[in-house]
Amino acid sequence: MDRPTLKQLTYLVAVDEHRHFGKAAEACFVSQPALSAQIRELEKRLGNTLFERGNRQVLPTAVGARVIERARGVLRDMDELVSAARVDPTELRGPLLLGVIPTMAPYVLPGLLPVLTAAHRRVQLHLHELKTAEILRLLRDGGLDLGLLALPVTGDDLVQVPLAEDPFVLALPEGHPLAGAGPVPVSSITELPVILLEEGHCLREQALSVCRLVGTHEAEMQATGMTTLCQMVATGLGVTLLPTSAVALEARPGTGLTTRPFTHPAPSRTIGLVWRRTTPNEDHYRALAGLLADHLAHRAPAAAASGGGTGGTPGRNRKGAAAADAASA
Repeated sequence: MDRPTLKQLTYLVAVDEHRHFGKAAEACFVSQPALSAQIRELEKRLGNTLFERGNRQVLPTAVGARVIERARGVLRDMDELVSAARVDPTELRGPLLLGVIPTMAPYVLPGLLPVLTAAHRRVQLHLHELKTAEILRLLRDGGLDLGLLALPVTGDDLVQVPLAEDPFVLALPEGHPLAGAGPVPVSSITELPVILLEEGHCLREQALSVCRLVGTHEAEMQATGMTTLCQMVATGLGVTLLPTSAVALEARPGTGLTTRPFTHPAPSRTIGLVWRRTTPNEDHYRALAGLLADHLAHRAPAAAASGGGTGGTPGRNRKGAAAADAASA
């Protein structure tokens, strides 16, 4: 059997990613004629056309799409073969590609990164702020090593380890009738316009599930990010469900925003760490997940002992404060 070479598979995936032979050649540090010749040779070996070549765009054929998917898997397995030969039994070392969702990165990472780098001083951390779907795609394709996101995710090919619960609070504009109250039931949002993030954010789906549970309606407007969402609420356009981890930053004094914890049982999201089941660094990742979870858990008692409110949230109970500091650590 005349098998494709790893070089040909690499060029194949590059053309699919860039949908342009010239840009793919630049990414692979080869000339376009050389890359094109290898793709033609690959098509000859497989006996099928893999790309539709147009004047402005290159598209994979139906067969090409299937071959590209398999090629990504082959390249990922080869990378993991090399990694397995280089695994240090004592610590992680070298590049570590970590994907984090935008609704978690600014609030959770500042406390977790020192824990990671202290445990693995020789690691070269590369952070990528991406939405959940893109993180999962890159994890499966080998473009990321770890994902920090909200659980659960689907797929037996991924390992997911919960780190902490991140309860939602009700975010309101200052002066709102509910702003001076204590904990409120989830049903209190039934008649309120709830502003959510735009499509693609997992936080939107989590908040929507709460809205459906109590029969409330989503406001017509949507926000592109968490800060914009909170600014819209502060101006009186509606209310929103805010992860406790974001309260210290987004609802700090002067923002025009105040928050109320929900009565038990409060809706929440689960902060978790995800990686490929086939990774040779399984033991290191599990140990790292344990360290991160312990860090979040040990932050909670200290926060509870301090009492008081945070971020313009007078009268917040101790349980709410502990959860906030634990999740935002």
